Amino acid sequence: MIDIPRILRLLADWFHFAQRDWYDLPEHAGLGCYGTGYNHWGYQTNQRYAAAMAVLATHPDAPADLDREAVLRRALAAFRYTLWSHVTGPGHCTDGSKWGHSWISPLGIERMMHGVAALQPHLSTQDHEALRIMLQSEADWQLRQHRRGPHVGVQADRWGHSGKNNPESNIWVGALLWRVAEMYPDHADALAWREEAHRYLINSVSIAADATDDTIVAGKPVRERHVGPNFFDNFALDHHGYFNIGYMTICVSQAAMLHFDLKKAGHAAPESLHFHEADLWRVLRKMVFADGRLARLGGDTRVRYAYCQEYLLPSLLYAADHLNDAHALELIGKQLQLIEDEAACTGDGGGAGGGGGGFYSRRLAELYDASPYYFTRLESDRAAALSMVACYAPLVIKPKAVDSKPAVTFEQSVAGGWIEPEYGAVLHRSTTRLASFAWRAYGLAQGLCLPPDDGHLAEWQHNMGGVVRFTGQQSSPAAPAPRKLLRSQVQAFEGGFLATGAVLEGADLFLADGWRQDGAAVHALAVAALPDGHTVVALEYCAASIRARTTRIMGMNLNVPNDLLNASQRILQSERGEHRLTSPPSRDEVIDLGRWACVDGRIGVVGLRGGETLGLSRSTQRRGGTYRSLYVEEIGWSCQVEPRWWDAGATIIDAGWAVLSSVNGKQTEAFAASNANAELAFDNAPLVRGLRITAMDGKTYMLLVNFGEDAAEVVSPVPGAINLATGVACGESLSLPAGGAVLLRV
Repeated sequence: MIDIPRILRLLADWFHFAQRDWYDLPEHAGLGCYGTGYNHWGYQTNQRYAAAMAVLATHPDAPADLDREAVLRRALAAFRYTLWSHVTGPGHCTDGSKWGHSWISPLGIERMMHGVAALQPHLSTQDHEALRIMLQSEADWQLRQHRRGPHVGVQADRWGHSGKNNPESNIWVGALLWRVAEMYPDHADALAWREEAHRYLINSVSIAADATDDTIVAGKPVRERHVGPNFFDNFALDHHGYFNIGYMTICVSQAAMLHFDLKKAGHAAPESLHFHEADLWRVLRKMVFADGRLARLGGDTRVRYAYCQEYLLPSLLYAADHLNDAHALELIGKQLQLIEDEAACTGDGGGAGGGGGGFYSRRLAELYDASPYYFTRLESDRAAALSMVACYAPLVIKPKAVDSKPAVTFEQSVAGGWIEPEYGAVLHRSTTRLASFAWRAYGLAQGLCLPPDDGHLAEWQHNMGGVVRFTGQQSSPAAPAPRKLLRSQVQAFEGGFLATGAVLEGADLFLADGWRQDGAAVHALAVAALPDGHTVVALEYCAASIRARTTRIMGMNLNVPNDLLNASQRILQSERGEHRLTSPPSRDEVIDLGRWACVDGRIGVVGLRGGETLGLSRSTQRRGGTYRSLYVEEIGWSCQVEPRWWDAGATIIDAGWAVLSSVNGKQTEAFAASNANAELAFDNAPLVRGLRITAMDGKTYMLLVNFGEDAAEVVSPVPGAINLATGVACGESLSLPAGGAVLLRV
């Protein structure tokens, strides 16, 4: 099912492309590095390059036109540079430092070792000895001196701000300790390495219930090795301080690497390696689009569709082999297609096979100019992950469910809901809609409403959470506006969810010379995924708390990527007609779309109350994410991109809107027409807002929210309507606490 020659062709083309960033060390024949050769990510970039080239040079299915000897020389030179520049070696990195003996040094080693295994027949006695010294030295440091920041030894905590949320480093440290003990079982510390490995691994994908778990794992009750939870009870992860789907993936991928390396060497994996991995995977697989792309419900601080996305590949192999996931292999094929599609668009001329060669060189050209250090890191991650697939795929035992056609499709297998109430994240997925809301997303308050089969339609930052920017904030459109979470709640019910809360806008304002202010407005939202499998509706309210000047207002803020992976073209049907959007546009502009619009016949958006028109904001610059890695069209209800002053107490946004998944233009227009008078008014409660919606299932739903600071009691629009969160029929009146909301079905 996995076409390994396709992978090796990509790697062969990349070998030629990567020549531009290869460096031969002066006066050290046979040593060289890919990328900068600096410490931290620099040496790890080189390690991943060495592994990828080792697999390419030695794989029997490598392209016939490949100069294997040239590739092998590069792999050996990069590998020997790794040993030479380590703290136990005679040399140093190109920045003058030595790498190693840190909490992160096992990461590069772990991602390299499948390539080291491929190089075994080509290593000299001196290579083997240097490798032994390096690995044992690393294991000894992790055993006796491990430190991450101010924290010593095994640490775990659910919250990123603690500095002890270490699920990913715990697993790669534990994996290294076990690996070295397996490689050198006669070492005096081998038993100590193994026991410390169990401690790190048990405290990787860890939850609070482990503290009292008497289950015997690797000879001891779980509770005896438990230090703390890194994950919330339902396996949400607050890594780097936001809901981090990417690092949930990294945790699975690190288990995959040791699992397959040990399997290939004929060794058994430690029981602790797999601890909670199946539980984590059951959650994580719901957060993968059917095209193989991660659905970053909590956003991403880095380059779009890169890094953590790469390591979904070994994770999927592990899911197929160890977790009996009947759909994992097909998802690998989908992700490989995404990689091929981008490689074909790079335009590098590239390799012997006529491909582009580079993986990201077109989309991330600006990043290459600004930081070849980071660019080569990303390129090497993709190369290393591809080489893992080529190396590990033959070891996969086909899942039992794949022997015949799976009983259900992938989309059917991930249907249903997931919620982490304490953390404020919720998801509902069906064959027609992936809907989510995460209050602790990167930048806070991020929602999704997308067809679950198309990751190209997804851009995360402030999506469906609204944007209000003030003078005195960060000026880059690619960076999230500083905000603080004031309150949040999520509730789940059959077929959908309700998320309510508020953020403080304009946190940490600064104006030269010396004026500071922490907060300029309160921005509240109530977002409901209806049980019709298509619709998300929302009410949004933002009021200024001081006199302040906004620089950008986007009610709703629906992001639509428009880049090379969708051939840089979107078609929008709208109340104002059809718009063909080629990216990048010739100028920055805002286009009036009227009350409704539909993107590519897949996503509908409708203004329901409070705004005048949907505005489409276009930019000549890539603005997707911190590193500006995607062109993005932004749709707001309303859209104000010119500076404007607001008095204290003034209403900045007071709106209701809907986003619909898997609908075409006619369906969107019909929804807009049937909900033209959706607004509910409550004369006795001036800050209670309501919508009455006729949904795609023909049923009627009502969303009510109290944006006031005091509780409010209102007359029920339809007595006897069912509160979907509780299943209880409402009476003649409804009590809404301050900031509270209710979703009713008539």
